[in-house]
Parts: sequence; structure tokens; C-alpha cells
Amino acid sequence: MNEVEEIKNRLDIVEVVSGYVPLKQSGSNWKGLSPFKTEKTPSFMVSSDKGIWHDFSSGQGGDIFSFVMAMEGVEFREALELLAKKAGVELKARSSDGKSGKSKSRVYDAIEQAMKFYHLNLSKDQQALDYFKKIRGLKSETIKEYRLGYSLESWDSLSKYLIQKGFTRQELIDSGLVRQKSGRDSVYDMFRGRIMFPVFDTQARTVGFSARILNDNDTGAKYINTPESAVYHKSTALYGLMQAKQAIRSQDEVIIVEGNMDVLALANNGTKNVIASSGTALTYDQLKILSRLTKNIKLCFDQDEAGLSATLRALSAASGLDVKLMVVSYTGAKDPDELIRKDPEAWQAAVKEAQYAPDYIFSVAKGKFDTKSARGKKDFASFVIPTIINLGDDIETSHYVKKLAQAIDVSEESIIKKIGNKTSNDGPVEVVSLDDDSTNHKVKRQLTRSEKIERITLELMLSSFPARDAIVDLDFDSLSELHRPIFQVIKDNRKSNPVEIAKLLPKLSDYVKILSLRGDHVYSDISEHDARLEAFTQIHRLSKIVREKIKRQLSREISEAEEQKDQAKVKSLLKKYQSILNEE
Repeated sequence: MNEVEEIKNRLDIVEVVSGYVPLKQSGSNWKGLSPFKTEKTPSFMVSSDKGIWHDFSSGQGGDIFSFVMAMEGVEFREALELLAKKAGVELKARSSDGKSGKSKSRVYDAIEQAMKFYHLNLSKDQQALDYFKKIRGLKSETIKEYRLGYSLESWDSLSKYLIQKGFTRQELIDSGLVRQKSGRDSVYDMFRGRIMFPVFDTQARTVGFSARILNDNDTGAKYINTPESAVYHKSTALYGLMQAKQAIRSQDEVIIVEGNMDVLALANNGTKNVIASSGTALTYDQLKILSRLTKNIKLCFDQDEAGLSATLRALSAASGLDVKLMVVSYTGAKDPDELIRKDPEAWQAAVKEAQYAPDYIFSVAKGKFDTKSARGKKDFASFVIPTIINLGDDIETSHYVKKLAQAIDVSEESIIKKIGNKTSNDGPVEVVSLDDDSTNHKVKRQLTRSEKIERITLELMLSSFPARDAIVDLDFDSLSELHRPIFQVIKDNRKSNPVEIAKLLPKLSDYVKILSLRGDHVYSDISEHDARLEAFTQIHRLSKIVREKIKRQLSREISEAEEQKDQAKVKSLLKKYQSILNEE
């Protein structure tokens, strides 16, 4: 038995989920309000027998690991570690780690001790406290919640303290807390005479620091950050995420700002769902982490050219992610910190009136370029086309192609020619998570329209034995590779229950259980006759889609044959086309 199965056997999914979502028993399953969407009628279902959960309001579902990943905003490995600790299962060290788990644990411990040391120093240094409280107006509660600190002017106060605690010089170097001069054994503190902003990971572990000079007249860089280490990576680090996570989830929205002080000022005034990237441009990995907590992301960067560039880079980084990007604009202040201290109501209005990112880019373009001149039209198009290309949705792409064509008074065809036609006849409509044996991760991909109908049919057949009578009308050759094996097992095992069918499909086991849970919920009140009728109806819909695909393909081939003046081929293809029409 592997670690994953052992954890599943030791932990009841209902008990784990109940730690996040209040559940009440509903027949053989458990039900509660969605933790991902605001709703009044409970649509979140958990099955103890199947070890599966499904949220009908958001369409998410899976096993105990996918639930923790969704709630904590972590990757599979982190969810595995959290649940292993809860289940009392000892995980094997991974050979790919490079360093032993013990070494990495020591790095975490050293950084945690440094955070406490800096936090204690702050309470003893009046100048540093005055900076936060008097100059920046932070409350004591905010200082404590974000574990703010102060590094002494001394070259070795931290290193001496941690060495006395039993840490080695090499462990301190690996932690990014000290530096070592070339050719010398001695080390010196990385951060000196600076106010400290600790950065935490999704498991509330301190992984690094951002540090600002206390006196603006001081020489040296205004901000410096922990260097890359075994536990700190700029491309994934998000300042304030630990403190904001609950608010992000409950409000189903996150606001991304540029600076740490913006995060603190907003949190200090009641806006808790705010984070900042840690000393780097917003990355795909950071957005991916946030997308596990919410799909609604609002960008609030400084209102200057640098802020606009940061917004454009964020839009590019978000390409391929299932998120909705909005842009918060404001006037009368250089950053959110200044705005909320001057006019809290103006800040709230700015957040409420945030623009959908593509619309914001269009509005900026209108202010930058003269669309009456040929050069201006070209510049306008060049400015907005990257955003259109990154949309990844055919309907949105079509909408903004039309909007661009109207804005610069050119044909839609010329815009489409420039960016490429991204439309399709059987586009993606829904996401499904599947196991990938090579990584032990869940691989997400989108369901096509026909696959969605196949899924509905499977939900019916897994929840109702009479519905399986309709399987005789299925054209197995036209089924998707995803669902064909499930239909085949149902056909060969007409009397097997969903759990037995799941066991016969180990690679699709969790997916089959989710389909079964969905079927139990949606079709629990349907009669046997209606279930059978609905299954035949769905299969008829599926056949119609297949025929439409064939007709489209034949139409293209007929047009090509006509262009080539191949009358024999045209006649043959028309005969095939007519036979399809006769079937209808």
C-alpha cells in the first residue's frame, strides 16, 4: 500500500472536510454550503463510502487530497504532507529533493527563529516602532498579525543568536540569513538596520524576508529580499498570503498590490484580502497559487507607466489560467497606501468599480493613441492585440476583435488575419481532473461539448440501473477517449455498482466516483422510466453532434473537390452527405 492509499484508509473524508465546512447527513451522503461560492441552498456533497466530494455550485470535486489543495491553496505534495501529519503517516524522503528532509527542516527552523528575533527587536526599538505606528499609522494588532520586525545595526547579532541556538554557519547560509566573505569562515548578517517583513508560505511557515531601510537618507538599496534558497523562491512567494487566505476565500476575490506597505495599510483599514508579489513582477506560478483560492483577481498597481507595464505583464502571465482579471484604477494618490489614508471611501469605490482587464486595456489605448491616423491605428492595435490573444476563449476573442475593428475603423477580417483565427466548432466548456500516474498529480483539462453530454449520460447510468438500457444505442467508435472505457465497463458489467466499476478503472477511479456522486444528487428523485428516457435522449443528442461534425467535414471536402473540379469525388461526397441527412 502506497502513502496516498494509507492516508485515505486512515482518514475519513467527512471528518477532514468537516474541519472546513459544517456538514449534515443527507441519506448516505453528507451535505453543506459551498466553501467556494456564496449560496443559500447547500449543494456541497461528501460521500464517506466513496471517499469523494463534489461542489455543484463551482463544479469542483475530487478526493481528500484535492479538497485540501483547494482549501489551502497548495500543490499535491504540500497537501500530502499536511494529511500525512494528520493521519500519522511517515512519508518517504524524495530522491529529487537534492537535500535531505532534515536539512530543509533546519532551514525552516532557522528562518522561524529569525522572524521571532526580529519581531522581539521591534518591540524594543522606539524609532522602528514609531515608523510603523506614527509614520505609517499601523495598529498594534496589524504589527502583530503580520509579525513585523526590525534587524539591528549590528553585523552579527542574529548570527550569534542563532549559533547559540544550535544552528551551524552552513545552515544559516543555506537559509539566506547570513553571508560569508570569500576565503573566510566567519559570516555576517544579511539584514542590518532594516524593518523586516516576513514572508510565509501556504502552510504558515516563514520562508524569507523583505527588508526596508529605516531611514530614507541611509545608503544602500531601499529594499532587499532573501536570496533564493531551498524554501524561498521569488517566483512563488506572495507577501501577506497567509494572513489574507481566509478573507480571499470568503470574499471570493483577491487584490494584488505592488508593495508590502500597501498590503499593511489596506489590512490596517479593514481590507484583508490583499497580497503583494515579493520583489518581482507577478508570475504565472503566483497567479496559479491564487487561482486555487479564487478565480477573481483584481490588479491594483501604481497609476503610472511602471504600473501599466506591470498590469500588462500580469495579463500575459495569466494566459492559460482560468481566472478573471480586473484592474483597479484611482486618482489623487500615488499608491493604495496613500489613497486609503487620505480617503477610505475613494478606495472602496475604486475596488467596486474595477474594470475587466481587456476593457481597461482598451480604455488606456483610447487615451494614448490617435485613431484618426494610420500610425495611431497601428499602435492602438499593437497595444491591445496581445491581450486579445491571451484571452483563450473563442466568444471573448470574437467580442474584442469586433470591438477593436470598430475602435480603429477597419474590417474584422484584417484583425483576425493579424492575430490568427482562434475559433472552434466544438470548444471547451468544462474542466475535469484526472490522475497522472507519472507525477501523482491531478491533471486538469477541459471537456468539449460532446464530452459534456457523455458525462451527463454516465452520471445517469452510474446512478440508475434502468438508464443503462440506453447503452445499446451508443456508437462506441464516436465516443471520446476519456469516456469510452467507462461506457465499456458499464456495458460489460451492467449490474455492477459505481464502487465496483471504479475499481475496474483504477486510472479513472476518482472521476467515476465523482460522476456517481453527481448522479446521486441530480437524479435522486427521478423515476426509473424517466431515467431510462433521459439516457436515450442524451445519446440522441450525442449522435446529433457527431452527425453535425461529419456534415461539416463533408462540406469542406465537397468545397475542395469542387475547386479541383473533381466531379466524381463531388458526387461521391454528396451521396455520403445525403445519407447523413436521411438518418435524421
